[in-house]
Amino acid sequence: MRKFFSLYACLMFVLLPAFCFAQEEPKQEDKKEATEQQEEARVKFAPANRRDPFLSRDEVSTIERNRRAEMERIEKERKAKEDALIAARKAEEERLKREEYLKANPHLAVMSKIKIQGMMGDEVQINNDFKGVGDKVAGATITRITGTKIYFKYKGKDFSMSIPKQKD
Repeated sequence: MRKFFSLYACLMFVLLPAFCFAQEEPKQEDKKEATEQQEEARVKFAPANRRDPFLSRDEVSTIERNRRAEMERIEKERKAKEDALIAARKAEEERLKREEYLKANPHLAVMSKIKIQGMMGDEVQINNDFKGVGDKVAGATITRITGTKIYFKYKGKDFSMSIPKQKD
């Protein structure tokens, strides 16, 4: 009987309280409620402005002035770069137009290389050299000489230049 009593006592005083007082696992709903209550209990800081409370008003205004000046400097740099890009694009467009125009009118490039100095009979003095009909000057061929004009042909295009009047 002693064995039975010791076994019974062991069950009563050791194992039974463990089963009786064991805590149940909290349910999900209870966890959510507890979390919501904790969040409500937290103190929320929502200042009226973003000013640092450790800075004086003068320091804040100086910082703001410096920030505005930096923003203006950055904007000026951006504007200058944009203007430079626009100018470069315009210059490139002008260059391409000029090239197209010279391709369509190749004689214009040659005209700037021809300097007519005078006329003597059937020949004209061009670039310090006397030339006649059929001669080439800067790649252009002289096709006709009249009293006031010289006619040239260059890359299939005909053009003329006036003979300057002689000074007396």
